[in-house]
Amino acid sequence: MYGIWDGSKVIGTFVAPMTVRSNQPVFVSDTLSLSRKIMRRTAQRWEIETAIKPETREANTLMVDLITKGYSEIVEVLMPQNSGVLQQRAGGAEVRASGGQGSSQITITPPGGLVPMGTFIRFDNHPKVYITTTDVAAGNTVGIFPALRVAVVGGVGVGTIMTYMDDVIANMRYDTDVVSGMSYTDGILMDPGTIKLVEAL
Repeated sequence: MYGIWDGSKVIGTFVAPMTVRSNQPVFVSDTLSLSRKIMRRTAQRWEIETAIKPETREANTLMVDLITKGYSEIVEVLMPQNSGVLQQRAGGAEVRASGGQGSSQITITPPGGLVPMGTFIRFDNHPKVYITTTDVAAGNTVGIFPALRVAVVGGVGVGTIMTYMDDVIANMRYDTDVVSGMSYTDGILMDPGTIKLVEAL
């Protein structure tokens, strides 16, 4: 169950339809000879657009969250993992990672088929969320996107812990078109409709 996290539980569950989008500025122009020039920036953030269902006992909490956080405060989100990842991943053991700033590869310890391609991950020394672009390969390396914003130092029993199961918390903000309140259907049912969240960088 993925959604808005209040530090101990989900107070608003993500429901279909849902879009998880990678926003990375790309500039495209065509020359007079119709050759295409493309320039991609390194900046990147995750954006989630989703319908949301207030949990029955937490509907009031979600309403207060929408009002008090507004567009400026950090909203913690339990990042939704791909269904293919849920079927393939194994383990649950604590994993530590190492990789240099700017690298698109990390090395994980312990090794094994714990982290399949397409897994959202986060490191305990900075809040950026990444996605794995490969399965675990020779040498226990895993490709990631985007490139590491901050170096992570790992090793057996020491270094940077990597979260990769259903515990990846993304720091986001409500987008400016999200209602700072609550809509009601038939005067009773709370329905905030579709909301958009953008990663806080």
